[in-house]
Amino acid sequence: MDVDELLDRAMHLYELALDILDGGDYVDACEKAWACVEMLRKALLVKAGMSYSRAKTITYGIPLFTRLLKKLGRKELLEKYTFFDYKLHIMGFYEGITEPWEIEEIIRNDLKVWMDSMRDLIGRLNINIASAEEILVEIEKIKRKLIIENAKLVELRGKLDAVIEDAVSV
Repeated sequence: MDVDELLDRAMHLYELALDILDGGDYVDACEKAWACVEMLRKALLVKAGMSYSRAKTITYGIPLFTRLLKKLGRKELLEKYTFFDYKLHIMGFYEGITEPWEIEEIIRNDLKVWMDSMRDLIGRLNINIASAEEILVEIEKIKRKLIIENAKLVELRGKLDAVIEDAVSV
C-alpha cells in the first residue's frame, strides 16, 4: 500500500468508527478507531521510506515509529498513540471496559485532533530512512540470539544451583 491509500483507508475507518458510535456499538467503534490509528502509523513510516511489509509489523514498525516521532520532536503524538492503544485497543476493544462517554470523547475529539496532526506531519515529511530497515533486521537477529543465549544461561544457573544444593545437603 502506498501513503495515499493508507491515508484514505485511515479516513474511511475513522468515518466508520463515527457511524458505529452513532449506533451505540462502543466495542466495534474502538476497533475501527484503533485501526485508523494504525493506518496513520503505517502511513508515516511508508512516507519516510519504509516498506509497507515492514511498516505494518509490530517488530519493525513500532520501534521505528517511536524513534522517528521522538527525533522529529513530536513526542506528544507518540504519547497519544500510546493512550489510544491503551484506551481504545486494549481497554475498549479487548476488555470492553472503557466507559462509553470516554470512548465518545476520545474518538470524536482526541482522535480527530491527532489524525489532523499526523496527516499534517505526513504531508510535510520529506525524508528517506529506508536504510533503517536493514538495521532493524540486524537488531532482531541479535535479540533472538540473546534470547537463546539467555535461555542457556538460565539452564546453567539451574545446574549450578543443583550442584551446590547436592553438595550442601550431604
